[in-house]
Amino acid sequence: MTDNPTSIVDAEQWPDPVCHYGIEDGTPVVETVNEAFETTFGPVDAGEPVASLFETVGLSIVQGPDEPAVVGTAADQFTVETGTQPSESGAASHDRYLLRVVPTDGNAGGVLLFTPVPTGIARAADEIRLDHVASVISHDLRNPLDVAKARLRAARETGEVEHFEHVADAHDRMERIVGDVLTLARGADVVQPDGRVDISAAAERAWATVETDDADIVVEKSLPTVVADPDRLGRLFENLFRNSIEHGGTDVTVTVGPLADAPGFYVADDGRGIPPGRRERVFEPGFSTDDHGTGLGLSIVARIADHHGWSVAATDSASGGARFEITGLDTG
Repeated sequence: MTDNPTSIVDAEQWPDPVCHYGIEDGTPVVETVNEAFETTFGPVDAGEPVASLFETVGLSIVQGPDEPAVVGTAADQFTVETGTQPSESGAASHDRYLLRVVPTDGNAGGVLLFTPVPTGIARAADEIRLDHVASVISHDLRNPLDVAKARLRAARETGEVEHFEHVADAHDRMERIVGDVLTLARGADVVQPDGRVDISAAAERAWATVETDDADIVVEKSLPTVVADPDRLGRLFENLFRNSIEHGGTDVTVTVGPLADAPGFYVADDGRGIPPGRRERVFEPGFSTDDHGTGLGLSIVARIADHHGWSVAATDSASGGARFEITGLDTG
């Protein structure tokens, strides 16, 4: 298989693992692999379905579409990882690869390109993200903790009971921060989309749990039901509502409605909106335009949406405020 002269990419041209696949009766099958592929993953028989290739060579998906066998004509990108292999010291190791699916001739086939991801780079990126989130946590937890200490001291000195309300508020804020961090740190196991949820009812329940001040909400009744984790969907709405109130003003009006051209819904407000250059960054952990914000709320929204298989995007509302669109819902 390694010396096939018809291979689109051979070992001399491409030193990383390469698999050339074709389409037989609508099914992607292996045609040839290069020497680097066999050296890295072991031999593979021609004609083997791509669907079973990953299991054969001990690869699993870390990130990307759920079904790598469906290569078709679409160029997809995955992060894959080798199975655990004990080293000489007895420790387990995982090697990561960026897999690029490149169709070459319509439905005729294409190539799978495996590019090694240096462990050090991946680990460094993880450490940078963790350090960033840790900085946010230490900063944001310290603020309400200092408030609670100061108010408790004032209550002891003056005997005025209203200070205890501020202590309780500070504790609530710390609990929110801890909850957000746990949702960010844990994986897909925190989301269990195993039931049908009425989006309108979920939005109204979430609104009742948020400190809304003078803000108003309009929930359109034409919203569908969706397969979702009701608790996490509620958390998604809570964070979007808090974001509108914190950034749009305490008298903002929030609207929840269905999308006209895709299975999904939107949450919009009539506040000051999000500048175009910041609309992607607002989903980054720790990014906030508010000195009092945790920078985690919209990261939680993106994480919950992702674990449901949904997508979320920020844009502007009809009134110039912020609008968040959630698409990809299973409403069947």
